[in-house]
Amino acid sequence: SKYGGVDYSSGKSPSSSSLAVDGKATMAVVTLVLAIDGDSTKISRNINSISDVEEALRRIASDAKVDDCLQSVEILWTPEDRGETLSFRDVLADYPELRSV
Repeated sequence: SKYGGVDYSSGKSPSSSSLAVDGKATMAVVTLVLAIDGDSTKISRNINSISDVEEALRRIASDAKVDDCLQSVEILWTPEDRGETLSFRDVLADYPELRSV
C-alpha cells in the first residue's frame, strides 16, 4: 500500500512450523488509531458485537477513501510478544471500560 503497510490480501498465512504454539490460551486487545482530515464519519457509540465493529470499520473505510484524507493509521495490540499471554483478569485490570465483542 502507499502507506508502507503489509499486504495480507494474498491469503497466505505463516506456516504452522513458523509459529510457536505452547498450548496457552490468551486474549488480545487491538487498538486502531486513525488520523483522517475533515472526517465526519458517524459511528454508533453502542458497539456490542462483531457485526457492529465491522459496520464501523466499513464506514471509516468508505469515508477515508474520499480525497485521500487518510493521513495515518497505527495498530496496537496486546500482548505484543509471541510468548506473552493475556488473561481475562489482566484485561479487566488494565482495560476496565473495555467491552468484549
